[in-house]
Amino acid sequence: MANNYQRIAQKLVRKIALYGVTKREMGDAHRSIVRSMQTAIDYQNCVANFLAFRAAGSAPAEGPYLRAEMDDFLFLNSMVWQQKTLDQHRQALDKVFSVVLPRYRAGIATRLRGRAYTEDEVQRILAELSERHARSVRLLYATGMRAFEPLRLNDHDCLPVSPERPWRSDLFVGLTDFVICSCSGKGGLIRPIAVPTALYHEICEHRFARPTIVWDRRKPFAPIFDLTAGQALSTAFTRASVKALGFSLGIHGLRHSFVQRRLAQLEELGLSYRDALEICAQQVGHFRTDITLQYTILRK
Repeated sequence: MANNYQRIAQKLVRKIALYGVTKREMGDAHRSIVRSMQTAIDYQNCVANFLAFRAAGSAPAEGPYLRAEMDDFLFLNSMVWQQKTLDQHRQALDKVFSVVLPRYRAGIATRLRGRAYTEDEVQRILAELSERHARSVRLLYATGMRAFEPLRLNDHDCLPVSPERPWRSDLFVGLTDFVICSCSGKGGLIRPIAVPTALYHEICEHRFARPTIVWDRRKPFAPIFDLTAGQALSTAFTRASVKALGFSLGIHGLRHSFVQRRLAQLEELGLSYRDALEICAQQVGHFRTDITLQYTILRK
């Protein structure tokens, strides 16, 4: 039955999905569509959860879907979900069913904790990984890229950065011996990436000789470099972390490490905290310092 909910949810989300377009191209219409395949998958899961909720009350999965049902779904789950989960479901239902649902406060407090790995911890994890996985982990640690983004890494002259964004001219201040590449991240934002020169030459030895499609979490990618990424890399990293350290903070912890190291470096150069945080935000592809602030939480 769960597969049936996913099938119906996928059909509903596809009606509002339009990939590969920017907000500027869509204008105000971007508010009513889904432009990212990952967001489409997330929304699909949210809608499937709603359909399962309705089924508990013997409502037909095929609809009609009532706003009151969605309201009840959010209200009841607000007692057991954290705020991020609750908000994601509200946003998914709002967009998929063209409604405006109330914002409920989650009954479960969001627990923020530091996830940054130390240099020593990363080295111990690398020792437990294959050479191929280790190469990608070193890339993420050095650049702050997301786990799936090695699949979207390209040479800078082949993938120009998003021109509509107000990129800082001092984005790489304080860095030395690096090659600028480009990466298409969440929402199609293309940002510059400073890859250490030695590491860049290493990954260039693993370019695909011909166009190749790689799948990750049901999404197709056409990577330039033959690098592990996404779910396979994340799983390998978690296993290696548990083996080496006895715990795992998740591969996303490498982004936390990058932000904290870079922030400290920029402050040592004399930049204000606000400027340093804005540079970090742009380097990791946020453009929102409030999100990047979550990466600055220290481990206890």
